Amino acid sequence: MGCWSRCWATLRREFKLSNFKLDHQDPYLFLASEWQGHPVSGVKAWYVAYRWAWAVYHVSWWAANFANEGGIDAGVQRKAYHFIYLTNWAYLSITVMNVVHAYIMTASWLRYRRTAQLPKTITTDLKVLWVLQNIVFLPALLVTAAYWSAIYNPVNPVTALNAEVHIINTVYVLIDLWTVASPLRILHFYIPFSFMLVYLVFTLIYWAAGGTTPDGGTAIYPIMDWENLSITLPFVVCCSVFSPLMQGVVWGLYRVRVMVRHGCCRSSVVANLPHQGTMDVILDRDASMESVAPHLPEPVTSQTV
Repeated sequence: MGCWSRCWATLRREFKLSNFKLDHQDPYLFLASEWQGHPVSGVKAWYVAYRWAWAVYHVSWWAANFANEGGIDAGVQRKAYHFIYLTNWAYLSITVMNVVHAYIMTASWLRYRRTAQLPKTITTDLKVLWVLQNIVFLPALLVTAAYWSAIYNPVNPVTALNAEVHIINTVYVLIDLWTVASPLRILHFYIPFSFMLVYLVFTLIYWAAGGTTPDGGTAIYPIMDWENLSITLPFVVCCSVFSPLMQGVVWGLYRVRVMVRHGCCRSSVVANLPHQGTMDVILDRDASMESVAPHLPEPVTSQTV
């Protein structure tokens, strides 16, 4: 089967109804980097440290961003405005995802040291992580695109905080997409769409309840002004179309990552594996040694879906 035929077959499999669910045959991929040794044979300490580095980084920037809301000396009421902006919702979701990811990696690393076992089924904590990863990717891209195309005023200087939440957020997402071994599904577009829908409903309720921006305006963003539906409704429609399309783009980046890793690493991995008969002798394998199998998943099936 040629390359294009395999790509087309992979794309067709993505649209199976079962892919709406949070289920995957290789749950250990959520605990690994795409660029560590494959088949995945353990939870790596360096990858745990890597996840904690990102967690500390984003917590620090989120804290700085929150402290800067209205100025360092602003009261609680003024700082509460921090939570009305989509930018801050999206950045907080990145922060939460990284903390959860670091915690799960740490717990999994400690469990692996005790049992030398990788998960055989996708557990609740891995499902939570998968949801958070889906939530993070699309809103970050939307925030960056919407801010620089429709909201940014060139008169205002671009501060470090502004760059962090409107540029580096997307840079981080692209880095993470290239680093993690976590799979992606096109049909999971409903997860980030639900996140955006919750924010949309929040802005409507906030406006209807008389909420304002810090300077007294009724529209949180010029393109989300519920008093001017001729602007708001087209933006809402664009976001509705944007979600599944961008999920497809993100999935495409994920597939490129997998293909690059297979192309760069498959030959070396196969060359390093002894012949199957030699492996049987080394392991003294018989019917009672089937418990070894979860540690050596087949390299082709681990990333084919």
